[in-house]
Amino acid sequence: MTWSAWLPLALVCLLGAMSPGPSLAVVARHALRGGARDGIVCAMAHGVGILLWALLMANGLGVLLTEQPNWFAVVQLAGAGFLLYLGIRVLMSQSSAAVPMEELPRSSTRGAGVEGLVIAVSNPKIALFFAALFSQFIQPDATALEKTLIASTAAGIDMLWYALVSMMLAQTAVLSGLQRHATLLNRMFGGILIALAVSVVIT
Repeated sequence: MTWSAWLPLALVCLLGAMSPGPSLAVVARHALRGGARDGIVCAMAHGVGILLWALLMANGLGVLLTEQPNWFAVVQLAGAGFLLYLGIRVLMSQSSAAVPMEELPRSSTRGAGVEGLVIAVSNPKIALFFAALFSQFIQPDATALEKTLIASTAAGIDMLWYALVSMMLAQTAVLSGLQRHATLLNRMFGGILIALAVSVVIT
Protein backbone atom coordinates (compact mmCIF):
# COMPACT_ATOMS: atom_id res chain seq x y z
CA MET A 1 0.00 0.00 0.00
CA THR A 2 1.37 3.41 -1.00
CA TRP A 3 1.58 6.42 1.31
CA SER A 4 -1.00 8.24 -0.79
CA ALA A 5 -3.46 5.42 -0.16
CA TRP A 6 -2.51 4.87 3.49
CA LEU A 7 -2.84 8.49 4.66
CA PRO A 8 -6.56 8.83 3.83
CA LEU A 9 -7.19 5.49 5.55
CA ALA A 10 -5.32 6.64 8.65
CA LEU A 11 -7.23 9.94 8.71
CA VAL A 12 -10.63 8.24 8.51
CA CYS A 13 -9.62 5.78 11.25
CA LEU A 14 -8.50 8.69 13.46
CA LEU A 15 -11.78 10.52 12.95
CA GLY A 16 -13.67 7.33 13.74
CA ALA A 17 -11.69 6.84 16.97
CA MET A 18 -12.25 10.47 17.98
CA SER A 19 -16.02 10.34 17.55
CA PRO A 20 -17.82 10.26 20.94
CA GLY A 21 -19.38 6.97 21.91
CA PRO A 22 -19.44 4.18 24.50
CA SER A 23 -15.74 3.45 24.07
CA LEU A 24 -14.78 6.99 25.05
CA ALA A 25 -17.08 6.86 28.09
CA VAL A 26 -15.54 3.59 29.31
CA VAL A 27 -11.91 4.62 28.74
CA ALA A 28 -12.49 8.01 30.36
CA ARG A 29 -14.13 6.45 33.41
CA HIS A 30 -11.19 4.11 34.03
CA ALA A 31 -8.67 6.90 33.48
CA LEU A 32 -10.47 9.14 35.98
CA ARG A 33 -10.99 6.44 38.59
CA GLY A 34 -7.77 4.44 38.23
CA GLY A 35 -5.30 6.86 36.70
CA ALA A 36 -3.36 6.78 33.45
CA ARG A 37 -2.33 3.13 33.87
CA ASP A 38 -5.87 1.79 34.01
CA GLY A 39 -6.95 4.09 31.21
CA ILE A 40 -4.09 2.95 28.99
CA VAL A 41 -4.79 -0.72 29.77
CA CYS A 42 -8.41 -0.12 28.79
CA ALA A 43 -7.24 1.65 25.62
CA MET A 44 -4.85 -1.17 24.66
CA ALA A 45 -7.51 -3.83 25.23
CA HIS A 46 -9.98 -1.78 23.21
CA GLY A 47 -7.43 -1.63 20.40
CA VAL A 48 -7.17 -5.44 20.46
CA GLY A 49 -10.94 -5.62 20.02
CA ILE A 50 -10.70 -3.15 17.13
CA LEU A 51 -7.99 -5.30 15.56
CA LEU A 52 -10.23 -8.38 15.76
CA TRP A 53 -13.13 -6.55 14.07
CA ALA A 54 -10.83 -5.05 11.45
CA LEU A 55 -9.28 -8.40 10.57
CA LEU A 56 -12.70 -10.04 10.32
CA MET A 57 -14.07 -7.25 8.14
CA ALA A 58 -10.97 -7.24 5.94
CA ASN A 59 -11.39 -10.95 5.34
CA GLY A 60 -15.05 -10.89 4.35
CA LEU A 61 -17.18 -11.00 7.50
CA GLY A 62 -18.55 -7.54 6.67
CA VAL A 63 -20.20 -8.89 3.52
CA LEU A 64 -21.63 -11.81 5.47
CA LEU A 65 -23.14 -9.59 8.17
CA THR A 66 -24.74 -7.24 5.66
CA GLU A 67 -26.21 -10.18 3.73
CA GLN A 68 -27.46 -11.96 6.87
CA PRO A 69 -29.46 -9.32 8.82
CA ASN A 70 -30.59 -11.86 11.43
CA TRP A 71 -26.98 -12.54 12.42
CA PHE A 72 -26.30 -8.85 12.64
CA ALA A 73 -29.39 -8.35 14.81
CA VAL A 74 -28.03 -10.88 17.32
CA VAL A 75 -24.67 -9.07 17.47
CA GLN A 76 -26.46 -5.75 17.79
CA LEU A 77 -28.67 -6.88 20.69
CA ALA A 78 -25.69 -8.42 22.50
CA GLY A 79 -23.83 -5.13 22.22
CA ALA A 80 -26.85 -3.18 23.49
CA GLY A 81 -27.16 -5.54 26.45
CA PHE A 82 -23.55 -4.98 27.45
CA LEU A 83 -23.89 -1.21 27.17
CA LEU A 84 -26.99 -1.33 29.37
CA TYR A 85 -25.16 -3.48 31.94
CA LEU A 86 -22.24 -1.05 32.08
CA GLY A 87 -24.52 1.97 32.36
CA ILE A 88 -26.53 0.51 35.24
CA ARG A 89 -23.37 -0.60 37.04
CA VAL A 90 -21.86 2.87 36.76
CA LEU A 91 -25.03 4.52 38.07
CA MET A 92 -25.25 2.10 41.00
CA SER A 93 -21.60 2.69 41.93
CA GLN A 94 -21.94 6.45 42.41
CA SER A 95 -21.01 7.90 45.78
CA SER A 96 -21.64 11.15 47.54
CA ALA A 97 -20.42 14.20 45.69
CA ALA A 98 -18.66 15.26 48.88
CA VAL A 99 -16.22 12.33 48.60
CA PRO A 100 -13.10 13.18 46.57
CA MET A 101 -12.50 10.95 43.57
CA GLU A 102 -9.21 9.66 44.97
CA GLU A 103 -11.12 8.27 47.97
CA LEU A 104 -13.59 6.34 45.81
CA PRO A 105 -12.87 2.66 45.02
CA ARG A 106 -10.12 2.46 42.41
CA SER A 107 -10.76 1.16 38.95
CA SER A 108 -9.48 -2.41 38.64
CA THR A 109 -6.68 -2.70 36.08
CA ARG A 110 -7.89 -6.15 35.09
CA GLY A 111 -11.45 -4.90 34.91
CA ALA A 112 -10.31 -1.98 32.76
CA GLY A 113 -8.78 -4.41 30.28
CA VAL A 114 -11.84 -6.66 30.20
CA GLU A 115 -14.25 -3.76 29.71
CA GLY A 116 -12.05 -2.19 27.04
CA LEU A 117 -12.02 -5.42 25.04
CA VAL A 118 -15.70 -6.25 25.47
CA ILE A 119 -16.94 -2.74 24.67
CA ALA A 120 -15.09 -2.98 21.36
CA VAL A 121 -16.10 -6.48 20.28
CA SER A 122 -19.74 -6.02 21.36
CA ASN A 123 -20.30 -2.81 19.37
CA PRO A 124 -21.91 -3.73 16.01
CA LYS A 125 -21.43 -0.20 14.70
CA ILE A 126 -17.69 -0.87 14.60
CA ALA A 127 -18.37 -3.80 12.28
CA LEU A 128 -20.44 -1.63 9.95
CA PHE A 129 -17.82 1.13 10.06
CA PHE A 130 -15.04 -1.20 8.95
CA ALA A 131 -17.24 -2.96 6.38
CA ALA A 132 -17.94 0.41 4.76
CA LEU A 133 -14.41 1.75 5.17
CA PHE A 134 -12.54 -1.28 3.90
CA SER A 135 -14.74 -1.54 0.82
CA GLN A 136 -13.01 1.66 -0.31
CA PHE A 137 -9.44 0.66 0.53
CA ILE A 138 -9.16 -3.11 0.06
CA GLN A 139 -8.85 -4.26 -3.53
CA PRO A 140 -10.17 -7.70 -4.61
CA ASP A 141 -6.60 -8.87 -5.26
CA ALA A 142 -5.22 -7.53 -1.94
CA THR A 143 -2.71 -9.81 -0.26
CA ALA A 144 -2.97 -11.05 3.33
CA LEU A 145 -0.12 -8.68 4.25
CA GLU A 146 -1.99 -5.66 2.86
CA LYS A 147 -5.17 -6.62 4.74
CA THR A 148 -3.20 -7.07 7.96
CA LEU A 149 -1.54 -3.67 7.47
CA ILE A 150 -4.92 -1.99 7.01
CA ALA A 151 -6.40 -3.70 10.07
CA SER A 152 -3.30 -2.91 12.16
CA THR A 153 -3.50 0.75 11.13
CA ALA A 154 -7.04 0.99 12.47
CA ALA A 155 -6.14 -0.77 15.73
CA GLY A 156 -2.92 1.19 16.27
CA ILE A 157 -4.58 4.56 15.78
CA ASP A 158 -7.39 3.55 18.13
CA MET A 159 -4.93 2.49 20.85
CA LEU A 160 -2.85 5.66 20.55
CA TRP A 161 -5.86 7.98 20.61
CA TYR A 162 -7.44 6.48 23.72
CA ALA A 163 -4.06 6.20 25.45
CA LEU A 164 -3.56 9.93 24.80
CA VAL A 165 -7.04 10.65 26.19
CA SER A 166 -6.21 8.61 29.29
CA MET A 167 -2.95 10.44 29.92
CA MET A 168 -4.63 13.82 29.51
CA LEU A 169 -7.44 12.94 31.90
CA ALA A 170 -5.01 11.58 34.48
CA GLN A 171 -3.04 14.85 34.72
CA THR A 172 -3.34 16.56 38.09
CA ALA A 173 -4.46 19.83 36.51
CA VAL A 174 -7.36 18.09 34.81
CA LEU A 175 -8.29 15.88 37.75
CA SER A 176 -8.42 18.78 40.17
CA GLY A 177 -11.29 20.23 38.20
CA LEU A 178 -13.10 16.90 37.91
CA GLN A 179 -12.75 15.51 41.42
CA ARG A 180 -15.40 17.89 42.74
CA HIS A 181 -17.90 16.40 40.31
CA ALA A 182 -17.30 12.66 40.75
CA THR A 183 -20.97 11.78 41.20
CA LEU A 184 -22.03 13.98 38.29
CA LEU A 185 -19.45 12.29 36.05
CA ASN A 186 -20.71 8.85 37.06
CA ARG A 187 -24.27 9.87 36.29
CA MET A 188 -23.19 11.31 32.95
CA PHE A 189 -21.17 8.23 31.95
CA GLY A 190 -23.92 5.88 33.07
CA GLY A 191 -26.59 7.90 31.29
CA ILE A 192 -24.57 7.99 28.08
CA LEU A 193 -24.10 4.21 28.09
CA ILE A 194 -27.79 3.53 28.79
CA ALA A 195 -28.87 6.03 26.10
CA LEU A 196 -26.53 4.37 23.60
CA ALA A 197 -27.94 0.94 24.47
CA VAL A 198 -31.48 2.20 23.85
CA SER A 199 -30.47 3.90 20.60
CA VAL A 200 -28.87 0.67 19.31
CA VAL A 201 -32.12 -1.23 19.89
CA ILE A 202 -34.31 1.52 18.40
CA THR A 203 -32.20 1.97 15.28
